Amino acid sequence: MPSRIIRTCSKFLSVSREGFQILIDLIDGIQDVKPILTNLKTIIMIKTVLLSSIFLLSFQSVVNAQNAALSFNGSADYIEITNADQLNFASNFTIEAWVQLDKTNGTNFILSKSWCGNSEYAYTFNVVDGKVRWGWNNNGNCNFSSMVETTNIIYNPGDCHHLAVSHSSSMVKIYVDGVEVPTALMLGNYSNIEPSTEPFRLGIYKGLNGNFLYFMDGKIDELKIWNTIRTPQQVAFSMNNALLGNESNLVLYFDFENLIAGSFITIPNKANSTGASLNGQSSATSPLIEQSCAVINNLNVSENALSPGAVAHVFPNPTNGQLTIQLNDLHSKVACSLYDVQGNLIMMKRCDAANTNLDISTLANGVYYLNIGTQVVKVVKH
Repeated sequence: MPSRIIRTCSKFLSVSREGFQILIDLIDGIQDVKPILTNLKTIIMIKTVLLSSIFLLSFQSVVNAQNAALSFNGSADYIEITNADQLNFASNFTIEAWVQLDKTNGTNFILSKSWCGNSEYAYTFNVVDGKVRWGWNNNGNCNFSSMVETTNIIYNPGDCHHLAVSHSSSMVKIYVDGVEVPTALMLGNYSNIEPSTEPFRLGIYKGLNGNFLYFMDGKIDELKIWNTIRTPQQVAFSMNNALLGNESNLVLYFDFENLIAGSFITIPNKANSTGASLNGQSSATSPLIEQSCAVINNLNVSENALSPGAVAHVFPNPTNGQLTIQLNDLHSKVACSLYDVQGNLIMMKRCDAANTNLDISTLANGVYYLNIGTQVVKVVKH
């Protein structure tokens, strides 16, 4: 297997993947040669270089940006999912996606499950003159719709944002880039949502006479729908994380990866609980498959319990400062090191017990990467 050249501490190390364990053994062996290496600074430097090498190799192998998104042309493209009860929510659900808009004047429909022509209006998510808007109806009749809109303009042409909306019978919250933003109830009242027999559509709105309107001009990526109210911490976590598909309460997951362009392409639903029953299909003039603007870390970690083969389980995550590292093998000992998003080493510690505590309460809020042997875990501090 070819080796990789990793730059660390202004030196270049050529290390193959098979060298991971060798590097770990070398770190443990530093203590054995300590009598020979009498310069303490030299010992620390060598250990730091080895730890950085493991982290960067691990990081490179498991952290990758999701590359693909669907690009809608603003005049004919859309995606449709046949009507399904799993997408009829009365209350308590969350929808999120990365959205980039090429034009912001007028109306861009992100998604909808509605048609006023047959009193089948359930919910809509769109951007109107740069403001993000969530609409719904508690009896299907468009004359009695409700609407919440962001107080401030969110989009200018070309902008890319992660959007999320959570809906209950008593509140609606809209998040932009993982942060709740101010909104106003522009119409109606907070309520449950009437189910609709209309298909779930991306990129368009079905008008009163049955024709399609308000085509989206821009890109969508990482569409996730949950049948629960996601907490602010969960919204922030999933914003930059690809999913495994087995997450609790996940109903729909489109990552738009590995698609082949063409007419009537199938968009696979990667939520395990619903699977192919919620696959989408594109229109005859299919959206293009283009580079995504989303910032996604395809980390091999989940918000669920420790997965088989993992070195350790880290909790609570997100955290307000105290982390517990629970090793899968109670008798193992591994090097644990924490890095910021630029790859700078923040702290390192030897993890050699069933539970090791790590205090990061003095660090700034944000995202960090915890390297545990050859496993990388994204840690969110808030």
